[in-house]
Amino acid sequence: MYFYRINFRGLWIDEFISILDVQKIAFNRGRLLYYVLLNPWINISDNEVWLRVPAIIFAVVSVYLIYRLGNDFFSKKVGLLAAFLLTISPLFINHAQEIRYYTMGVCLGVCGCLGLAHSLKQSDKKLPRFIWIVGRILSFYTTPLNAAFLAADILILWFKFKFKISRLISYIILYLTIIVASIPVAISVKSYSGSHRVTLPIPGVKEIFRELRIMTVFAHPPPPPYTQLLIQVVTLIVAIVILAAIIKKPRTQEVVWVASWGIISAASIFVFSHVFYSIWNSRYLIISQPYFILLVAIGFFKILDWQKIIGVVLAVIYMLAVSLGLVTYYTSSQRYMGALDHYRPVAQLIESQDREGDIIIYSTIHGNSFPINGGSFPLAYYYRGSA
Repeated sequence: MYFYRINFRGLWIDEFISILDVQKIAFNRGRLLYYVLLNPWINISDNEVWLRVPAIIFAVVSVYLIYRLGNDFFSKKVGLLAAFLLTISPLFINHAQEIRYYTMGVCLGVCGCLGLAHSLKQSDKKLPRFIWIVGRILSFYTTPLNAAFLAADILILWFKFKFKISRLISYIILYLTIIVASIPVAISVKSYSGSHRVTLPIPGVKEIFRELRIMTVFAHPPPPPYTQLLIQVVTLIVAIVILAAIIKKPRTQEVVWVASWGIISAASIFVFSHVFYSIWNSRYLIISQPYFILLVAIGFFKILDWQKIIGVVLAVIYMLAVSLGLVTYYTSSQRYMGALDHYRPVAQLIESQDREGDIIIYSTIHGNSFPINGGSFPLAYYYRGSA
């Protein structure tokens, strides 16, 4: 699914920015690790499909890790369902097919959560703690947004060891190690604090439900009237299923951990968007997506055990909605966030009509267009004519 129609859409401006950042690797807004890995990759080929493959690799690993989280702490069927739902999420497929760091951030975030969860269940083993520390640090160097997991981690540790002070102190030392190792990320973010940022809406209740819809079944704005009504119903169903996962007994500590990682990371972005400036955007909130997906899987089986018929009906409605979401994703030329990728068709149009000695002049609102290979990037990436 991640390779299907991978070159249906051309590169959009953020993907071109990734290519530029790879060519001049810098600690840009704390995001370093993805570009360090992409640098040798682009030296093999700068083909758009080839450059999108790393994001697919991290997406596939993310699916495996969320399966492990579900399988190891709940049941095999929960792990398999969570992995399946993440795999078919139109939002996740979209970012798996981009030259961007989003799926890498998700992958390392889940890796850190899996390590911490195993460490809390097997506190005498060192490997899970090591995976937690390394996963967290690497995830911060991929995207600083993953720092939101620190709030969830400390709460989980407090409630787990509040009556075992010596064990709590040992984990706090490791926790502080993560923070100290991530100081360069904070410095980098601070130094770029006045740079370009996208104007995004301040989130409210409506935006919260909208993100539930985008994370699960339908990334594009659903067309009215019937599809829109169906998606609204499904969004409400998803919210109810997540609540069932958290509230309905048996309610284990592992459910609380998963809910903490999902809700607190999303809530951190929500609060930041109100206190400072809005970063409420699906491609940033994707760091919390696997945990909401896992809660959906947990809640579904709780409902299925309670009332089998209701569970089956909910599953059919959910799959109908996500099927419509996938059809829309694979057939719509526009991206779910409305971003344009018009550089390839424009270059092809010019190339089909240009003549020797022609001069190409075009306007761009982005400040990172500069001469490269005798032309203006990003247009020159696709253009192979003689003008």
